[in-house]
Amino acid sequence: MKKLTIMMATAALCCCLGSCNSGTKQELANTVHLKGQLLDMGSQNVRMRFDGAASMLGDSRDILLKTDASGHFDTTFVLKEPTYYTISRNTLYLTPGDDMTIKVTQTNTEAEFSGIGAEVNNYMKFRLFPKGGSYLEAGGNLRGDFVSTKALVDSLAAIRMHTLDTLSNVSDAFKKLETARIKADIINSYICYASYSRMFAGVKNEEEMRAKWNEFNVSLTQDVTPLYKEIMNEDMLNVAVVRDVLSYQEDSTLASLWFKDISIPARTTELYACAKIVDNLRNEASEQTVNEAKAFLQTVKNADFVTEIEGKIVQASKLLPGQPAIDFEMLDVEGNVKHLADFRGKVIYIDLWATWCGPCIQESPAFEALGKKYAGKDIVFLPVSTDTTTKPWLRYLDGHKKELTQYHSNDVALKESWAIMYIPRFILIDKDFNIVNAYAPRPSSEEIGTLIDSVLNK
Repeated sequence: MKKLTIMMATAALCCCLGSCNSGTKQELANTVHLKGQLLDMGSQNVRMRFDGAASMLGDSRDILLKTDASGHFDTTFVLKEPTYYTISRNTLYLTPGDDMTIKVTQTNTEAEFSGIGAEVNNYMKFRLFPKGGSYLEAGGNLRGDFVSTKALVDSLAAIRMHTLDTLSNVSDAFKKLETARIKADIINSYICYASYSRMFAGVKNEEEMRAKWNEFNVSLTQDVTPLYKEIMNEDMLNVAVVRDVLSYQEDSTLASLWFKDISIPARTTELYACAKIVDNLRNEASEQTVNEAKAFLQTVKNADFVTEIEGKIVQASKLLPGQPAIDFEMLDVEGNVKHLADFRGKVIYIDLWATWCGPCIQESPAFEALGKKYAGKDIVFLPVSTDTTTKPWLRYLDGHKKELTQYHSNDVALKESWAIMYIPRFILIDKDFNIVNAYAPRPSSEEIGTLIDSVLNK
């Protein structure tokens, strides 16, 4: 009897161990482990941005990677399905069960990957940039005319397709997504030819330019429509450049040309409808835009879209006039730490800019002029650089004399809580540290003086 009891106990223990091991394996299968080094990111808190379809609307699925002073990190997180993420200019494709050591810089081709998931991501580090005209590579691959340029684009795409085909340890789903990326990059290259070429040289007026542009768009139809048909799949919305080129369906003229007789999936249609609502929230925080978004939300069918819009409604609501200003940290040129809240008691007008931003640089003299105009008044003017690191900012200031005290910030609270999606961006705060306008008029505008005066006179 005693022997039987021991045998039963042993069997029970084995079952328990088997169950526990099974659970551990299951947990590992639903996680991703990343470790390594992130260099020149400008902060020890680096955002790894979700880059699937819903990323057009919000950032609830982003992951914050916390590094030490030298950029080293080690993190594990739950991932239920393969997903694209971005770190700076690097696009990663992560799959549950991945376990990689990575080294990432601001230059995507310098990235290094080893471990489970490395083959996919070593391929991904050579992905093209839609804003650079994809295969045109910012005009570097432009040829004498469209026919010659198209031939080069097609040959480069064929090489990329061959490279994709040779990958052995990747899923069919990944190959389908990346095939769609290649085709979307081709579409983008064809369309961007007009911007990079001398097609509009000699055009005398806007009417003539519009006519030439329309003629070019008509000529593209035979090339882009077949490609659009091949990428018109809801799953392909998870590829960023696919989302970019599908946005042309929002133009009624182009829709009648390039998308004629193409059935647009319901999820695709809803995504772009949602994007319009979110864009409104990102460009103006007002009771009207918030209420319109709340009403629209009741019609949205895709749960992941609902989640992102809800988040943007909450974010925009915190930026409404009269709401408490959100504090953030910044550095002056000597490296001293300051906080926005340090200026409480004065009216605050903020200029968010960067050294690479042309429109920002154009507004700078007007911002400086306002500082002189209101010198001695109960208002402070804060030019805050959002450059990734302080190096280009300090280098720029060495060659450009400024009267106003200059600041730099990479604080997550600034970029995320204030919803900084573009620059230049201007913010006006009253003496009680409440928001007057989170999307204030530019310093070069006529209305800014009147607005500042009204706040000062309260």
